[in-house]
Amino acid sequence: MQTPAFPFLTEQIVERIFSSGELTRDDRHRIQSMLLNESIGDNELSLIERVMEGVVKGILDVMN
Repeated sequence: MQTPAFPFLTEQIVERIFSSGELTRDDRHRIQSMLLNESIGDNELSLIERVMEGVVKGILDVMN
């Protein structure tokens, strides 16, 4: 079985996450894929940190 490829996190995706207030399963898979990528850049890390901070502060709900 082939796993779906998730595009990298972009500023537009992060804005959608914050505007909806929800971190979806697909969003989490996208972040996991990025963290496993050895060539992840500083911009991508910054976006991931922003999302994780939103979860920790209770701004974002983690959806199933």
